[in-house]
Amino acid sequence: MNMFGKRKINMKIKFYSMKQKFNKNLRWGVQAFFVLFSIYIWYRLYLFVRHFDTGGAAPFVPRPESIDAFMPVGALVALKHLIVNRAVDVTHPAALVLFLAALTVSFLFRRGFCGWICPVGALSEFIGKTGERLFGRNFSLPRFLDVSLRAVKYLLLLFFIKLVLIDMSPQAVAAFLQSPYYKIVDAKLLDFWIRPGRNTILFLSAMVLLSLVVRNFWCRYLCPYGALLGVLGSLGVTSVKRDESRCTSCRLCTKGCPGGIEVHTKNSVRAPECIGCLSCVDACPRGALSVSAGSFKLEKTVFASLLLGVFFAFVAVAKLTGHWESGVTYREYAYYLPIRDMISH
Repeated sequence: MNMFGKRKINMKIKFYSMKQKFNKNLRWGVQAFFVLFSIYIWYRLYLFVRHFDTGGAAPFVPRPESIDAFMPVGALVALKHLIVNRAVDVTHPAALVLFLAALTVSFLFRRGFCGWICPVGALSEFIGKTGERLFGRNFSLPRFLDVSLRAVKYLLLLFFIKLVLIDMSPQAVAAFLQSPYYKIVDAKLLDFWIRPGRNTILFLSAMVLLSLVVRNFWCRYLCPYGALLGVLGSLGVTSVKRDESRCTSCRLCTKGCPGGIEVHTKNSVRAPECIGCLSCVDACPRGALSVSAGSFKLEKTVFASLLLGVFFAFVAVAKLTGHWESGVTYREYAYYLPIRDMISH
């Protein structure tokens, strides 16, 4: 083989190595962006609320509409309002937009919202990785306990479905969305985080400690939002497929799966616990795993681009059609925010 041929092979190997490294770090980069962006919008909300708490002495900062992503229960009420009253919520319309975006992304790309976008999921994974470094491994609960605890998030999901979709009348839905409580619910959430009570501190401390030991404890056992997205993902378009002819049952895919799925035993992974992270695909040394939409295989970069493209398309359409900005007026905020401790649902 001449020098040109060797150089060409070396370049191909180097390119493949760089591509593999990029693919493995791609999801962490996307997650880091959404975590940092979430911190930014919470800080902007703090500045917004502070303006009213100081009677206008602090500078006015526009309310970050993206904060509505942290109001999934309100979004569920807004979804029922859209269905039964045939009207779009004008109080916090971004909540419904982001909720529908998360549902669509999870139907098309597994539980991709959890695996790529959700900042809570990203922090949970980070804590789990920290625990793995501290203790040398993450621990798994006995199967009977694992299955029993996984049922909790579905019970919580059923509770919210009954409370909102079944029990609330069309009139009650409309009244809730126009209530003073819902108009300033974002500020109440902010108070929850910056002025936590004893029970809140104990609960959050327990979640951190449990997540250090058991990987993704909150997401796996307690998150009702994740339960809903998992059901949609299991019924959805894409799946991770395993080529038995290439697979050596090395179990690296199963070891790398944050959802605890035994990937090496599946021909097609459609479990509700799959968050579409594609860690199993990255872990396979023989290329036996791929993500597919029907008969079409998707590269990880294509999968991520489509996932993020669909999500941001919802935001773009909402902004263009006037369904993004909150309908709560400056005057209403000036009246309700200083007395929010007296307002309850």
